[in-house]
Amino acid sequence: MDFISTALVTISQPTGFWETILNAFKSATGTYIMAVILLALIVRILFSLVDIINKKVNMKNMDINAKMRPELEAIQKKYGHDQRILQQKTNEIYKKYQFSMMSSCLPMLITMILQFTVFLTLWNSLQAVSNYNIVNQYENMKNLYANVIVLNEEEGLKRELTDLAGQEYQLEAEIDFENNKLKITINQTEVAPQVFEFNYVNTWTNQDIFELLQRYVNVPQEETPTDTENPTEDTTQTEEGEEQTPTTPEIEFVDTGFNELFKTLAEQTVENYYVDTQEGFLWIKNIYKAESPTSPLFTKSEITNYLSRYYTDEEKTTEEANDYEGQIFDYVVAGIDTQSLGVNGYYILTIIAVVTSFLSLWLSNKLMKNKKNPVSPQNPGGIGAAANSGAGSSKLMYFIMPVIIGIFTFMYTSLFAIYLIVGQLVTMLLTPLTTLIVRKWLEAESKKQKEKDVIEVDYRRKDK
Repeated sequence: MDFISTALVTISQPTGFWETILNAFKSATGTYIMAVILLALIVRILFSLVDIINKKVNMKNMDINAKMRPELEAIQKKYGHDQRILQQKTNEIYKKYQFSMMSSCLPMLITMILQFTVFLTLWNSLQAVSNYNIVNQYENMKNLYANVIVLNEEEGLKRELTDLAGQEYQLEAEIDFENNKLKITINQTEVAPQVFEFNYVNTWTNQDIFELLQRYVNVPQEETPTDTENPTEDTTQTEEGEEQTPTTPEIEFVDTGFNELFKTLAEQTVENYYVDTQEGFLWIKNIYKAESPTSPLFTKSEITNYLSRYYTDEEKTTEEANDYEGQIFDYVVAGIDTQSLGVNGYYILTIIAVVTSFLSLWLSNKLMKNKKNPVSPQNPGGIGAAANSGAGSSKLMYFIMPVIIGIFTFMYTSLFAIYLIVGQLVTMLLTPLTTLIVRKWLEAESKKQKEKDVIEVDYRRKDK
């Protein structure tokens, strides 16, 4: 079921770089889950190409370091007491082996910056997409509720329901999305269903809905202090010269005899819509929220926080003065059985993300080891593989990156957790292949260099 377009609040779909790609993939695959999985596959494959270059530089430097080590250790013993001479001799060795600290660190630095940029921008984009889908779903639920409650003003339907007094029947509401119609069906045993069709209004404001609630659902009104000397005035008394603000007019409660019936129908319609449009994945009930042992239904604070970003200045002022959004929320979700919804998970995504992050680091380290000069690569949480020149800092990454990944998957949308896990699994599958490619590449270069050296030696001998 597609989301309904409403005008309650002007909600604009996120249109950033990643959001545009995600929405295109979603249109092609049908769900955001498949869109995120596809995006993770493409990003990791592209980064694997960058990793090949990076690993080549790292492995080449590892080989050079192994060759330089005896000479570096020798000058350290001989000139360790004189730092100036030691540095001079070290530079001579670096020049001899054509080794540059800058050239060895620069590829790793560029790769890490690029990977963390993708990491953070994608996190922000997936959070924006999740927030948008949550508020859009709620706005449609609010709109549905209002369209059913206002049936109290449809005389033809009420006459038919009056004639059915004392009889058994079921009332159902359905939205015709193509024709923008609200269909009300009366079902009776052994009697053909009766269908009533009304225009589906999608221009409700929060104030409109709140007034409907006051009129037909009898929302309690907060008492407004009044001037005892002038009880009939509808303005608050202020000091001389200050602007007077009109008080909120009281809406007269009207009991049509069908208030409870339409209220129940509105709640059922909202619940059906929520269940039909809720997007889950495996054990996760709501992919737009963090996977945790809490209800998959959005909370009031989440809704008011997310929607406040879309308010115009006028809407902001109105909401700050009246809190329509907060008051309406309780009525709109009242019919949803949160107990039957269960929980949104048990931190399984967090555990998997932490484990795959650790395994990704371990596998890269395992495959990149050199017997002569073991150097461990960094692979920050499945978002890239880059070499580290010290085993100590590499071991530290085994703990730092899984913790960072765990925090992000614990606190934020499940979509990002799924992206990270898929990305890390793809990285683990590609790491043996990229390592093999780099080793073959270096072997081919080494063979070519040896052949060149042999030719040069032979040529010199002929000259003599």
